[in-house]
Amino acid sequence: MTRTTRNLNPNPRFPVGTLTTAAKRLVLWLAAVVVAWSSDSFAAETLRYVSKPGGAKVTIEGTSTVHDWITEGKIIGGAFEVEPSFRTDLTLKTVQSVQGKAPPPNLEVFIPVTSLKSTVLAGREKMDEVMREAMRAAENPRITYKLTSMTVKDPVPESGSPAKFSTKGQLQVAGVTNTIEMDVTMERLDGDRLKFSGTKALKMTDFKIAPPAPRLAMGLIKTGDEVTIRFEWIVGLSTAP
Repeated sequence: MTRTTRNLNPNPRFPVGTLTTAAKRLVLWLAAVVVAWSSDSFAAETLRYVSKPGGAKVTIEGTSTVHDWITEGKIIGGAFEVEPSFRTDLTLKTVQSVQGKAPPPNLEVFIPVTSLKSTVLAGREKMDEVMREAMRAAENPRITYKLTSMTVKDPVPESGSPAKFSTKGQLQVAGVTNTIEMDVTMERLDGDRLKFSGTKALKMTDFKIAPPAPRLAMGLIKTGDEVTIRFEWIVGLSTAP
């Protein structure tokens, strides 16, 4: 008696197991397509505003035993990324990232320490040298800030300006990072530009900076621990892909 063996392969032209390998390859290919599509979609769904030349001003104000002092800078580098509704909904009511219903906009900025200059007429270079030394600029050439929270404070006018936000972020000065809270105002300008501004009082010692006490021609000067930082930052909508 001859036993008949049943062929379990539905397609004799392909050995058993070949379809499994092909299926795996197909799954991997589809996964790659989905990831690429998702990345492109995310990029398309994000607006990117970038620093504009001449659109920044930073002021640091402090006190000393001789007179108050001011340091100014005109460079803030970085970008602000947010969902498209931020541009179309001027009242920001449907912008989830500033309503506490989604992660905040992506914002990272930096200020070169060497771009900050004293406004005094006499001894300016010496004051700048003292400041850079106190801020350990050789090891930490940049002041950096990364936004971690941004929420609309008050109802925004139909015109879209001004909009006021409560913000929180990581500020790094002289290599030391602290979380700071700050009220920020935004104005909408022509040409798809935004102007952010704010003021924040800080203590040098919170960043392990010893208040400078330089000896100048006029004698020993002792500076106060507290300083006030004011900034204006204009960004424009980027058209780069």
